[in-house]
Amino acid sequence: MSSSYPYLPMRWLVTTPDLADDPDVFPRLPGQGFVSEKSPVWSTTVRTTASGRQVRASQCASPTWRFKVGYEFIRNRITAAELAKLYGFFNTRQGQLGSFYYYDPGDNLVSGHQVATADGITTTYQLTRTVSAGTPFAFVEPVYVLNGTPSVTVGGAPASGFSIGEYAQLVFTAPPAEGAAIAWSGSFLFWCRFSQDAVSPAQMVQSLWSLDGLQFESVKP
Repeated sequence: MSSSYPYLPMRWLVTTPDLADDPDVFPRLPGQGFVSEKSPVWSTTVRTTASGRQVRASQCASPTWRFKVGYEFIRNRITAAELAKLYGFFNTRQGQLGSFYYYDPGDNLVSGHQVATADGITTTYQLTRTVSAGTPFAFVEPVYVLNGTPSVTVGGAPASGFSIGEYAQLVFTAPPAEGAAIAWSGSFLFWCRFSQDAVSPAQMVQSLWSLDGLQFESVKP
């Protein structure tokens, strides 16, 4: 655990079947509504010359994902200490400083995605996924955290002799055969940090609170 980033999850393979009580995973409370915002954010440098001509350059190969979730109600009772749980999770991250994992109910599965074609030499491959099915609107981005052990195939056959390394890298004990397609299926999570240093729920009635929005965004290594 790095002293510069306290409470930084270092498990690139999460194995808890029920993520509700995993201390590194954003808590899913009963009053949580749908994700109200989910935006891919790119970073582009734009320079304008004296003649007015613009030169543009991308600063990243994949987007950062920005999320916002709201809570219709958050209970604060002895039998339902949801507000304390949310405060505790936020405070152990120290607001924007620490990181956590987020399970997006509508975006967490990969099925038969081809990672690479083996060259007969390489043993380590970064797991990726395709966002938006179908040409020409699909693009590929890395996956950094897995929820459970993935199913891996090499040349269409189930693979063995592999492990999951740092940042969800697929590490084979021996190089797959040259020309073989390496693919995987499984579940993943987003590695995130809060975008704010304060969380301000509003009390509706005694023991019942609400929160318009809690914002966070994905993290890259």
